[in-house]
Amino acid sequence: MTADGIGLLRRSRAARGARHAVLTILAPLILFALLGTAWQLTADNLHSILPPLQEVAGDILERPAFYFSNTWETLQSALWGLFFGVAIALLLAVAIVHVRVLRAAIMPVALILNVTPVVAISPALVVAFGFNSIPHIIVAAISAFFPMLINSISGLQNIDREALDVFRVMGASQRDVLLRLRLPSSLPFLFAGLRLSAASAMIGAVVSEFTGTAKGIGAVIVTATAYLNLSQMWGAIFFSAVTSLLLLGAVTVAERLTIRW
Repeated sequence: MTADGIGLLRRSRAARGARHAVLTILAPLILFALLGTAWQLTADNLHSILPPLQEVAGDILERPAFYFSNTWETLQSALWGLFFGVAIALLLAVAIVHVRVLRAAIMPVALILNVTPVVAISPALVVAFGFNSIPHIIVAAISAFFPMLINSISGLQNIDREALDVFRVMGASQRDVLLRLRLPSSLPFLFAGLRLSAASAMIGAVVSEFTGTAKGIGAVIVTATAYLNLSQMWGAIFFSAVTSLLLLGAVTVAERLTIRW
């Protein structure tokens, strides 16, 4: 290929990359604009269902400290729950991969925890542990546990069999196989599970605050609903959604810094 042909090919690729970048930015902006328009039309005609966006924004700007303090309360429970849920899931996944009989014992319990509504668990935990952050951390941990467990098991088992045979021929211990083969190979699965667990932990923390506390985004939503304060309710929902997106973004950044292949 001539130098002119190579230059033309590079310019063509650069143009396609620029168009893709523009579309990546414009597509969500257009969608948000359409959703905002639909919201405003609904709010104008059905004010009892949705408040106008300017009212929600006005309530947030009027008392930002109120929203930030309650969001921080929920975020702490979500982060602690995420930590404990992910840690326990990883430990159990390692145990299941190395001792297959544990799968039959652990998975039914994990499934029961996964299908049990957290709204039903929260009041019982409040009775057991009192009006503090422990019930909310436990609910967040339960919510984060199952996605991480399933992805961890899949990742730890999804290894190159030829590489495993090489490790065995070299006399590697199970610890060496775990640290040098299974964990590195499972990183995409682990981060996929961590993204799901982060979102689930935040949802669990918010839902757990529907009972047993006067602090946190969940409590703000319940109070606003009781007093039909739609602006406060949607403001709290907005903060909850943004916080979840930030958590997912943090996991994505960690994944890109960790996985470089």
